[in-house]
Amino acid sequence: MPNVIVVEGYSFTDENMARQAQTEAEGVRYVKARTDLSKPDQVFNVYHRLLHDRMFQTPVGYAYLKEMQDYLKTMPGIRSEDIRPIPVAPSLVVSDTKGITQRFQRRLEKEQNKLRISIVANFAFVLSILIMFLITATSGQTTILNYEKKIQDQYAQWEQELTQREKAIREEEQELELDFDTVLDDEEEKELQELE
Repeated sequence: MPNVIVVEGYSFTDENMARQAQTEAEGVRYVKARTDLSKPDQVFNVYHRLLHDRMFQTPVGYAYLKEMQDYLKTMPGIRSEDIRPIPVAPSLVVSDTKGITQRFQRRLEKEQNKLRISIVANFAFVLSILIMFLITATSGQTTILNYEKKIQDQYAQWEQELTQREKAIREEEQELELDFDTVLDDEEEKELQELE
């Protein structure tokens, strides 16, 4: 257990804070010795001067300021609205800083682990998506990404085949010199010869 230092009924585990409290206790004794409580205006001025100069930063000093504040609130010649509230120092030393630091460190480590896991998972997802696009781009199968091009290519191929067949048929017709008129005439001749 840390060393405990008692100043004016307050226990401190931080040596610097205890020294500050001891200094403030001496300051309280000095102010009490020099301030005439029968003169509320003097007490009012001293109170506000102590607040303005931020003379007290420990519970010892705050207790004396609160005592002065309560005294001034009981004085009939001083309005409560004119008595400023006591500002508390933004950085009071916490007695258990090791425990807080350790808890903070554990929480920080947990959050860092979550962040690492998230980064790895996101990297894996992005990598898998890139692999899927690569497979899709290099495969010969028709997919939603390339179906239109595949269909256009297939129709173009059919059209080319049909054009080649028509051309071949026309060439054969020209070689055989087939003419539909002569074919009919030959048939008519055959019919005529049979009739005879």
